[in-house]
Amino acid sequence: MVRYLLRFSYIGTHYRGLQKQTADNFIRNPDTIQGALETALLNILPKPLNGSNLCLSSRTDAGVHALMNTAHVELENKYNKIYDSSDTKKYINHYFKKCGHSIRLLDFIPITHDFHSRRSCKSRTYLYRCMIPRINDEHRIPIPEATHTHFIRSENFDIERAKRGTQLFMGTKDFTTFSARNVTNRKIQYVRALDTFTLEEAQPLMSFDPLSKNFTYWHFICKGKSFLYNQVRRMVGALIALGLGKITEKDITVMLQVPSHSNWNPRITPVPPNGLHLLNVEYDLDELRNCTIPENQEKNLQSENQMQEFQCEKQKQELQLEI
Repeated sequence: MVRYLLRFSYIGTHYRGLQKQTADNFIRNPDTIQGALETALLNILPKPLNGSNLCLSSRTDAGVHALMNTAHVELENKYNKIYDSSDTKKYINHYFKKCGHSIRLLDFIPITHDFHSRRSCKSRTYLYRCMIPRINDEHRIPIPEATHTHFIRSENFDIERAKRGTQLFMGTKDFTTFSARNVTNRKIQYVRALDTFTLEEAQPLMSFDPLSKNFTYWHFICKGKSFLYNQVRRMVGALIALGLGKITEKDITVMLQVPSHSNWNPRITPVPPNGLHLLNVEYDLDELRNCTIPENQEKNLQSENQMQEFQCEKQKQELQLEI
């Protein structure tokens, strides 16, 4: 049984979230990112003998996107062969294209069992994208922005005030007020640390769209080891309310100093998921390098007959990809 680290990206618009919605490992849930990935892994060659149950590093809600998320999976096959990274990416991405999935496998790396996609993670970086109209009553947003950018319907948004507000969240704090209630028997640690939190001007997704000139674009970027359920969307919602003049810096400070789900300010609305992007899941590069199984150490096929059988199976798969 060999463990593999997966790096993958997706547009979350049409999925019910990253995580499967059932505890039954035999139900794939292809309308979730995890379910679609696990189903795709059943189509690689050689066929896995075991179920393709992913261990996710970072969970995202319905409608949230990822430029790079990670997970690991343990697989074995009848040839006792380590899967070739290039071939596996080709099989998986062909499956996604054929099925109309907006998911792509970026890396498929054989690793030792010392490496864990979630526990080995050093930090995660999120980006929340928003747009502000330059002129009054502009509502014709560029269509490429619709699924990736939150529209702030006010030309009087105070950017500088929102920038200053990001510093209120910096450091180690109890973010209970900035997390959604999560029904679980597991004890949740609400004290988290933000390494960075900035608001930076950005560019339109498609500058040649004439409507793009009617807006300014902004990125809230935050980085930390881990985040609570809905934490980023609630922090950004508070800063947008601050920039719109609905709340003051003191209101945010009170929510941080008196952490409670009941202390959420009703004048704040958590931002919708479409503007949120998981940019990266960072690992210690030396640890990952030491835990990566080199190609020249892959296990050989058990016999010449099995090698011939595998080559025939692979040729059939190549023909299917061409079709």
